[in-house]
Amino acid sequence: MLGIHFCRNIHTKLKFFNVAYFSTGHPLRLDMAWRKSKKLPLNPMDRGVLTDGADYIFLDGRPTPFGMKQKRKLLLQREYAKKIVELSESLDIAKERYAKKIGEKDEQVKQVLNRKLKPKGNNILKT
Repeated sequence: MLGIHFCRNIHTKLKFFNVAYFSTGHPLRLDMAWRKSKKLPLNPMDRGVLTDGADYIFLDGRPTPFGMKQKRKLLLQREYAKKIVELSESLDIAKERYAKKIGEKDEQVKQVLNRKLKPKGNNILKT
């Protein structure tokens, strides 16, 4: 019974001071504006010397095998490169087709103009 009264007293005192919640996250928050102005990643653990490098090296100079994430990232980058080459080739083909189509239209217009009626008579003899 004594414990219940003690808890009520603490609760009423906290209500008196109007303390509802408190947080300690504000001082720990990263300054994102500074990181953006320095062109750094928003997450400091995203990349860097410690996260990009190998975990260990062989003393005899052999290359270290890729980690799982590094290998996945490498394969993903290769897929992106293949897709970029493929799409740029199709874009070049489309540009060539468009230029050819425009050239054919220009030729048709020239042919139509050449087939139109021409002046007769004295104008032809003068030239």
